[in-house]
Amino acid sequence: MATPALTGLPTELLDKIIPHVLPEGFESLALTCRTIYELCTPFIQRHNHLRSQFQKFRYREISRDPSLSPIRTAFDLITRIAIEPMVACYIRDADFNRDSFPPRARLPQLVPDVHRGGPVVTLLADSPYLGQAGLDWMEYYALIEEDLKQDPRYSQHAAAFLLTLLPNVKTLTLPRLWKPLDKTEKLLDVIVRETKHSHFPWDKPSLAQVTRFESFSSLGAGHRFDLDKAVPFLALPRIRSFRGPSCVSIGDASLTLASKDPYLRYGETLETVHLVSCCIDEVAIADFLKHTPRLRTFMYSHSTRGDIDHQDWNICKFVTAIEREVGSCLEELSISIHELRGSITPGRASMRGFRRLQKLQFPLEIAMCNVTNAISRVATLNEGLTDQELGKSEPFIGDLVPPSVSQLSLLSKGTNHHEKALKVMFRDFAAKKDSQLPALKEIHLSCPISPSADDAYKEECIKLVAETEEVGVVLHLEEWPRSITMTWDGA
Repeated sequence: MATPALTGLPTELLDKIIPHVLPEGFESLALTCRTIYELCTPFIQRHNHLRSQFQKFRYREISRDPSLSPIRTAFDLITRIAIEPMVACYIRDADFNRDSFPPRARLPQLVPDVHRGGPVVTLLADSPYLGQAGLDWMEYYALIEEDLKQDPRYSQHAAAFLLTLLPNVKTLTLPRLWKPLDKTEKLLDVIVRETKHSHFPWDKPSLAQVTRFESFSSLGAGHRFDLDKAVPFLALPRIRSFRGPSCVSIGDASLTLASKDPYLRYGETLETVHLVSCCIDEVAIADFLKHTPRLRTFMYSHSTRGDIDHQDWNICKFVTAIEREVGSCLEELSISIHELRGSITPGRASMRGFRRLQKLQFPLEIAMCNVTNAISRVATLNEGLTDQELGKSEPFIGDLVPPSVSQLSLLSKGTNHHEKALKVMFRDFAAKKDSQLPALKEIHLSCPISPSADDAYKEECIKLVAETEEVGVVLHLEEWPRSITMTWDGA
């Protein structure tokens, strides 16, 4: 028997089929033929409206749809999905950072009485995730209700439950007040486990399609994010990029979730990591990076503030830890100092072990560690360095920079004797460039114009322009220290 064509089905049956392909297959179905397009026409306006409202979702104080109330919180969005489940399927980019923010004076959020039923009550009662997590849905509902009576009107329980409803999300940003609790951690366990057991595209558990994750985007004091809390999301099967502002992790006991099922193989699909204004030591970064065998781009900016006890930073050991764990696979590396209330621990660094590195950025504080280390047997910085003494030092640019690097960026505020680092690094540069740095084509060098920058440093920057040009390397002098070698994908 011949298989009947889709257009051969009764119109009444097609009218029932079309809503089930929204939104994923709707446009493809509508373009099948003229007959099908005519049947899809009544759905086009609603499809376009929902896509414009929810495809790139973020909480708002003012509704984009005048006929609907603004969605300010996770519970608001849960309510909207409960009323119209199709809404959840339209969300592709989920930015939940501003959940309950700004905390303006409002009346307490109305939560439907659990005993009166309704769409929201039914949504929680029928949730397979709560059941698999061993959580009583009525107790969980009561926790959400209690959360929303407090100031600010943020519910961790609602924020976590919302994550069970998003089958098509590809990018995810957590609420800035995200602090996992016992019950929400159980819910996360189930979410991650379901994504690992899915058979895409036949079934699509919530968060199974996430490729990019951001912890939250607040850089304010008191909003530090424990790196361990990112582990569940980095265990999602299709995750490629992670951006973690204000992450903290100190010591080898910092990633406790890594040894817990279903997180044992977290990070194995990561290709890009951008840790912004973080405080992570060499032990913790090694513990983290050993789980990222496919990492290609790693960006890290260091920051210690009043809320961080660990102030000094051993940047040399930090670089060595990165090299040891991902030196064989990294193609782009950026290390910078956002704010340091302490000192750089003395040491010696080398980056020659990064065998595939093409773009490299680092602060001249690393070079100064090597300068100080090498000349300690000759003279101290307080006594000054003569050209003869500099000549006895090692060729630091060849020691620091791998031969595969084509684009190099050196960051400095132009203070703390950084001109000495430049003199040593670029000594005999023209003679040694081809043998030690054959791939190098471009250098970006911080040359601040601010009065606080040392004149000696500015002079050394200008002098280097002619020296690098002699061997065909383009030197760009940047007025402000900034990250110029790479950007986070999608940023």
